[in-house]
Amino acid sequence: MKPDDTQQFDKAHTREMPRVTAVRQTRRVLVLVLGGVLLVGGLALMVLPGPGIPLIFLGLTVLSWEFPAAKRLLFNMKMKVKNMRDSRSRNRR
Repeated sequence: MKPDDTQQFDKAHTREMPRVTAVRQTRRVLVLVLGGVLLVGGLALMVLPGPGIPLIFLGLTVLSWEFPAAKRLLFNMKMKVKNMRDSRSRNRR
């Protein structure tokens, strides 16, 4: 590669970076909005008639695509549900 080619590559590469960052930020905002709406809707349905718990899990699943804290919270909730199932099955025997 000639020095001119390297300079052209660097210019093209730096031109693409803001676009990639903008796409990433847009995706992050969309995930935040969609996950937040599902999570708040699920919390509202805990006191209103409707399937609140599945919406909470769905909202956390969407949020976990971008946010590690949501992924940890979702994992902890899954473990608690699993432990509750195991304890119920032991009590039935």
